[in-house]
Amino acid sequence: MKRNNKQFSPILFLGILLLLGSCKTNQPATSIALAKMSKNERIESIQYQSVQYKTFSSSLRFSMKAGAKNSNTAVDAQLKIIKDKIIQLSLRVPLLGTEAARISITPDKIIIIDRINKQYFAESMETLHHIADFDFDYYSLQALFTNQLFIVGKQTFGLEDYPAFQIKEDEFSVNLNSKDSRGINYDFVSDYSSRILKTEMYKDKEKVNMSWTYLNFGLTSNRRLFPMKMNMELNIPNDLITMGLSFSSVDINTEFDLEASVPAKYNQLTIEQILRLIQSF
Repeated sequence: MKRNNKQFSPILFLGILLLLGSCKTNQPATSIALAKMSKNERIESIQYQSVQYKTFSSSLRFSMKAGAKNSNTAVDAQLKIIKDKIIQLSLRVPLLGTEAARISITPDKIIIIDRINKQYFAESMETLHHIADFDFDYYSLQALFTNQLFIVGKQTFGLEDYPAFQIKEDEFSVNLNSKDSRGINYDFVSDYSSRILKTEMYKDKEKVNMSWTYLNFGLTSNRRLFPMKMNMELNIPNDLITMGLSFSSVDINTEFDLEASVPAKYNQLTIEQILRLIQSF
């Protein structure tokens, strides 16, 4: 089926940032009532529960399913983050454990290296913003990977950002909503635990563009609770892509360096070519 690339590519680029490429918010499955708090106290409580880090690293199992396929494609991977500097995902060759592909994202650029075919894609984040239908950035993506609140377009999140949220509560759940300059909504769903259980992005509430759910909270290396499983759903024209991350462990503040250089003699891919590569994946 022929797609309109102008409409298709922005969402797919979000998919790339989310590991190569219509649902309503469900009430968290809990019977424990919320404690009474003001809006600022509620946000402060969620902030307190988030994991603070300078570096983040974990081995994980990455799975993806597109459209009506009956089974997931699953591979081993490694995710490493140096806060506010770089997010790097390394996909591994089954059984051999060597690197098959690497995605490096910085505040300024994204680089995708295909080691199997000796090719790469590199583009500035500014260029991607120009073709996108939403103001999504590095810092928002970093917050999604690490289960945190964010305001699109801002590097940090603090007390001065609290007024940007509208809050809705029932007996068991709380929804914090912010809206970016293009009218895109960002919902953060929490419960009595004051942990983010789901983040959703949408313009039309009846057709959520992205849903990112956090499950199976376990302890990190510094003894803080963190979701060891994350499920993502991307609604793109004519397709639904679902992706999952299952962390084996999470190490916080282990020292390491990351580089995003391109190997010599690799062939550079265009935007159209990388889109076809992602679709074939």
